Amino acid sequence: MAKKIIQYIVATILALAILGLIIINILSSSILSKEYILGKLQNQNYYEKIYQETESNFENYIHQSGLDEDVLKDIVTKEKIEKDTRIILNNIYNGMDEKIDTKEIKEKLTENINNSLNGKISSSEQKAINTFVDTICKEYETTISHTNYEKKINEALNKINKYIDLAKKAMMVIIGVTGVILVLLSIKRIYRITSKIGVAFVIDGLILILSEKYVSSNIKVDTIMLLNNGISDVLQSILNEILGNILKTGSILLALGIVLIIVYALIKSIRKIKREKDQYTPEN
Repeated sequence: MAKKIIQYIVATILALAILGLIIINILSSSILSKEYILGKLQNQNYYEKIYQETESNFENYIHQSGLDEDVLKDIVTKEKIEKDTRIILNNIYNGMDEKIDTKEIKEKLTENINNSLNGKISSSEQKAINTFVDTICKEYETTISHTNYEKKINEALNKINKYIDLAKKAMMVIIGVTGVILVLLSIKRIYRITSKIGVAFVIDGLILILSEKYVSSNIKVDTIMLLNNGISDVLQSILNEILGNILKTGSILLALGIVLIIVYALIKSIRKIKREKDQYTPEN
């Protein structure tokens, strides 16, 4: 009896370690991966949405200035937005310290304004134009970066990745040790390990499935808004994919656990029938 209790305790520890490793892998392959984020930005048409937002923000300033809207033509492209977004992500994920270059925007906008006014600009008008151009460049930087804390975010990510790496190694060691212990405890009847591992998988599967159901029922992911539509759509997609992966992984583990428990029950029944058959001595 004590041996069985120990086996189930070890199986529970194994289950928690497997669960921890699964969660770590889900996080590492999603929000903690720059490549994953870049893929999401592309899939969610992020650059087009930010381009449209940038154009809209610029037009608000144009209406206030009294300048012709044509002065905004071609000062920003979707290609530049993608390039500058990559700079921001490199700063956040790789610890770079590169600044967004607005020199090209400034030169193109100034040229467009001068052409629109036919070069007839007084010193006071030039000062106002310079202020307007600086405002547009600042607006662009704000729309693209959304934060001035890239370095702090990078430092936080580095700490998180460090702890996750340690946790991943710890989970793998625990899985290895508990697996060996289960084998040793079941060495005489090795088939019994299938029930213990099955129970571990069922526990993990239920935890993941119930967690996903709880989050989905209490948080309306598709209504989450952050900063703008572009970022909101990306965030919603990421959260939905993470929840989907949790549910899928949980379902697989639950099904696999049930199969292992059934296999154990079948083996046990077959062994029992065989044992009873061996004990039966027919009369001559």
